[in-house]
Amino acid sequence: MGIATIRELQVLLRGHGVTTAYVKKLATKQDNDKNQIYLGAGLDSVTNLFPATISVRAPSESTAKPGSRAGQPKMEAALRFAWLDPGGNRHVAPGARIIDYFQYPEIRFSGFLKGCEGAPDALRRRLQAGFGQRWLVMGNAPDGTVLGVVLTERDDPLASNFPELPALAGSGVLLVLTVDEEAGREPRDLVNEEIGRIVAGGWHSSVIMKATGIVPFRGAQGAGYTLEALLGVTANAEKAPDRHGFEIKSYSGSRISLMTPTPDRGYQGERTFREFMERFGQPAVNGDGSRRFVGLFRAGGHNEKHGLSMRVAGYDQVADRFSGHAGEIAVELFDPVTGDIAAGWSLERLANSWNRKHASALYIRAEKNPAPAGDGQDEYRYLTPWLVGEGTDVWRLLRAIAAGYVFYDPADTIYADGRSKVRSQWRVNSSTLKSTMDRLYARVSETGG
Repeated sequence: MGIATIRELQVLLRGHGVTTAYVKKLATKQDNDKNQIYLGAGLDSVTNLFPATISVRAPSESTAKPGSRAGQPKMEAALRFAWLDPGGNRHVAPGARIIDYFQYPEIRFSGFLKGCEGAPDALRRRLQAGFGQRWLVMGNAPDGTVLGVVLTERDDPLASNFPELPALAGSGVLLVLTVDEEAGREPRDLVNEEIGRIVAGGWHSSVIMKATGIVPFRGAQGAGYTLEALLGVTANAEKAPDRHGFEIKSYSGSRISLMTPTPDRGYQGERTFREFMERFGQPAVNGDGSRRFVGLFRAGGHNEKHGLSMRVAGYDQVADRFSGHAGEIAVELFDPVTGDIAAGWSLERLANSWNRKHASALYIRAEKNPAPAGDGQDEYRYLTPWLVGEGTDVWRLLRAIAAGYVFYDPADTIYADGRSKVRSQWRVNSSTLKSTMDRLYARVSETGG
């Protein structure tokens, strides 16, 4: 017998470190290796759910399908994917990928059987009819592998009595299963409850949670590490979200860093960092002998200090339409007099960087109580209200950049002793965080106000 209860499914996933899973009830005559598996009508809450390497494909020329638009670029996200059998064994599917057919628009899961020994026969078009109702379950393991399970009416009693689960915001077809909590709980409610308890707890000593346990922490990242530790999250740089499918981010200053992708186009993208700094950097105003490239750059604006402006190329903001040629879509720092591009970020570069941010995120302000000089630990408390955003993609990011909500705030430096520091920071203002998140996410809620 296969998987009989939701608890058995949770135990199977938990054994591989999965904490949140995404579920789809598969269509009776679709969702197979021939026509791929439909995951939704847009990238919201789909690509950003999973660790992936994104590439851009040639634009489609098709207009045959109702609602399709020729010329829009297609994006493909390659996954490190493996199927789980009921015994917990992994079967790697090297061709698995998610494709954004932007011209339809549709998101589909593809290549999930190719080259895979032990792949589920229930997804083969010629065999699927014999399996009855089917369910697809996908979740992220801590090592960056996306794990998949297929439940069938023929083999798994659970498939005939699957519990009601909350819908994933912005998806339309995906449901959310919390693996380490009672099935059916809304992940947003769970994370809000846990954050609420931390807020009510007042001041917390600065700590970090390592694989060996929670230990004191001294450093500038104390607020974030302490919050993670209080949530039971081990500090790491993996794609896996912090808690219940949410990335948890604390902030304290007037600006919040979102991501740090270095340019891959223009002068900085095509030459060495030192060459870029020799041309565009300027001597530090404090006279310490360093050379710096700093300042604030917004789309549609001009930085007088450097003589550079910023634009989102390949995007018509009035018509809200992107170019059909992916190579034309980029964010660029340029000289409006000469037309030279000082630095540029391609669609692929931005998509891959933003994909490291999870589809759902919680932002909360932190306050610091510094330790006495040379003694003890800093303390942090977390303040109401906090904001929760659900459902995002690179197109939302580009629109937010074009509107000036997300801006470039670099801190590139070559020190007097020759050392270099590359700091390509994309940031938002904390004072306008709510309106910025309204641009970046499909759904935004405020809690604790």
